[in-house]
Amino acid sequence: MACRFPILTISLLNLSSNPTGLFMHKIFIALNFYFLPCILFAQQNTTDSSGSKWSFSTSGYYYFIPEDENTFTLIGSADYKKLHLEARYNYEDQNTASAFAGWRFETGNKFQFGATPMLGFAVGNTDGFVPALELDASYKILDFYSESEYLVDFASKENNFFYVWSELAITPVDALRTGISIQRTRLYQTERDVQGGIFAEYSFWKLTVGAYYFNPFASDNFVIASLSVDF
Repeated sequence: MACRFPILTISLLNLSSNPTGLFMHKIFIALNFYFLPCILFAQQNTTDSSGSKWSFSTSGYYYFIPEDENTFTLIGSADYKKLHLEARYNYEDQNTASAFAGWRFETGNKFQFGATPMLGFAVGNTDGFVPALELDASYKILDFYSESEYLVDFASKENNFFYVWSELAITPVDALRTGISIQRTRLYQTERDVQGGIFAEYSFWKLTVGAYYFNPFASDNFVIASLSVDF
C-alpha cells in the first residue's frame, strides 16, 4: 500500500453547488487531515535497520448524487509490518473524521486471505466508538475485498449504524480490474438499505482510476469516481 492522493476527487468538486468559503473550508480540513501524516512520515527514513518499510495509501471517492448534494470521501492509511493505521473523512457522516488502529493477519499461497481487525473513533457531526474489520482474499484472477464497521454513537444508541463496502472482482489483464460492489451507508439520504452496482478500475504508473455505477436498473442510480496515487 502507498500514500494515495485524491487529485481527481478534489478537481471534480462542483463549485457551483458549494459556497466558496464552505468549499475551501472543507478542502482545507481534508488536506490537513490526510496529507500531514504523509508529510511527517516522508520526512523520516522509511527503512529501519532491519529493512522493514512503512507504506502509505490514500484514496478519494466523489459521489455524483442526482437531486442531492454531491459529496466526497477520503481514506488514508499507513502500514508497518503487521500494524495498520487508517483515517477516514466524510465516511461515517458529512464533516466527520475517524481514525483507526489495527493488526493484520494473513495466510495462504495460491489462495491468499487477509483480515485486519481495527478499533477507532469518529469525531465531527457524528461522534462515536467504531470497531471495524477489513477482509481480502484472492485466487488467480479473482479477488474479494470488504470493509465493515459498527459505529456506536455517543449521542444516542438509536444512531448506531453498521457500514459495509464490498467488492468481488476479476483482473483479466494486469491493468484492469472489474466486478460488482455493494455498500451500506448513511453518508447521504437513500431509500435503499443496501445498494449494489458494477465498477471498473484502470491502473497505470502509480495511479488507479475507477468508476462505480450503483443501482444501474433503478431510478435512484448514481456514479462514484475515484482516484488513487501510490508511492
